[in-house]
Amino acid sequence: MRFFTTILAGLTVAGIAQGAYITPGNGVTFTLKSLSELPESGVSVQEDGYLLTGDLTVAENDKLQILSGERLFMADGVTVSVDGEALLNPEETAYILPNGDDAKPRGFILSGKSTIMNMDIQGGGIMYTGSDALIVDNCDFSNINAELSGYGVIVLSGNSVDSKITNCNFIDCLPGAVNTPANQGVNLLIEGCTIQNVSMSNELRPFINVTSPLEGELIIRNNELIGNKLEKPGGIGVSNMLNLEGENKVLIENNKVIDCSWGLNLIGGMEVRLIGNEIKDNCWDPDDNGGIAATLYSLPTYPLTVYAEGNTFEGNKWGPCTIGGTEANFGKISDPNAEDYNPGNNVFVNNHFTNAQGVLVECDFCNNTTNVDYAQGNVWNDAETLEEAAKTIFDNNYASNYGEVIYDPIKTKAGVKQISVKDPVVFSGEVNVYTLDGVRVFTGDAASVSDLNSGTYIINSGRISQKIVVK
Repeated sequence: MRFFTTILAGLTVAGIAQGAYITPGNGVTFTLKSLSELPESGVSVQEDGYLLTGDLTVAENDKLQILSGERLFMADGVTVSVDGEALLNPEETAYILPNGDDAKPRGFILSGKSTIMNMDIQGGGIMYTGSDALIVDNCDFSNINAELSGYGVIVLSGNSVDSKITNCNFIDCLPGAVNTPANQGVNLLIEGCTIQNVSMSNELRPFINVTSPLEGELIIRNNELIGNKLEKPGGIGVSNMLNLEGENKVLIENNKVIDCSWGLNLIGGMEVRLIGNEIKDNCWDPDDNGGIAATLYSLPTYPLTVYAEGNTFEGNKWGPCTIGGTEANFGKISDPNAEDYNPGNNVFVNNHFTNAQGVLVECDFCNNTTNVDYAQGNVWNDAETLEEAAKTIFDNNYASNYGEVIYDPIKTKAGVKQISVKDPVVFSGEVNVYTLDGVRVFTGDAASVSDLNSGTYIINSGRISQKIVVK
């Protein structure tokens, strides 16, 4: 039985165009206005902004700055290459647009220090080849073509460290949102972004498709990925397919991945933490072996280790599937003082499909390895007994070559004691607080729990859990 699809994070970097105009490289900061005063630059003034009709290269010692409210219209096939510093960070929104409905500008290739903030960018994408930290914040990317890259609206192909892509919107784009090559791990933060209906070309190119860093940590946090129910593009792909030695630490936390072909695809030797994610209705791959909530694949010689807490896996064709040498901890509660203690608090709901033979397959978790997977302290649909939970867990009881899943004890929706805030909270020390769908909203001292907004929560301390209602 095949459970995974290898995602090719690699790409061919588009050739850097030799601009029709190259700035002198004598330390000047160029603006659109100053460029328009140079007839040979290809930049001209028009009624509603500036028009670029030829390739432009800003030399290594020079800078390019775009100011508040400016509009740069780029002609078909045009590339802006910035070898110096790119200051695309106006205080108020500025715009980069194609010059007409049929124009397909290639976009920007940036190799120096680059800051992109408060920009509305349409048409061409961003290729970053530099080693400095790329900073992208509060930007809108929409209707991006695939002329520069079919893999990502933003492609990081250099050796940058501490790059950040935050608070951005990626909507209606042919490529995926963010990409790095398979041999280029990036110490990167992707946070607070909305990514909707990208990978519109319906290729096997995830919304986020990046490689784990050899040093530091890759963090993908508080993002919302909303697919268009296409058959091929998945949600978040993180890989170390070349099994490069290093830290390869990855945190995927509090993301929503909805209506993609599949949810998460994690491949290769890495140390991954999945915390508080909602992976829902990623079921649009027509293959019976597709539509997996989380594919977790690695070689036994370089295992992928996964810690998963407080996630919700709902409405996918398959729940999480461990494959090869992967070592998974979706809940390990026997010893609260152990280093690998994990309260679980994952919720598995209605992961199923009808296969080509017309048979209903219900699988909330599959251990397709020879290892023992731990998945204690979790909610399994409406199961109130171990026997009911076991019906949707595929392990050595399902096939002799599968490893065991230890899931006892389970949690039940109805089996948690409910108290109200007027009753004394019996916990002391550090607690974790979750919404009913498994999203962790608080970690800290129990004395602060009273500050929660109105709602119903599960509060956990060690091996003890209670439901509280805050009014």
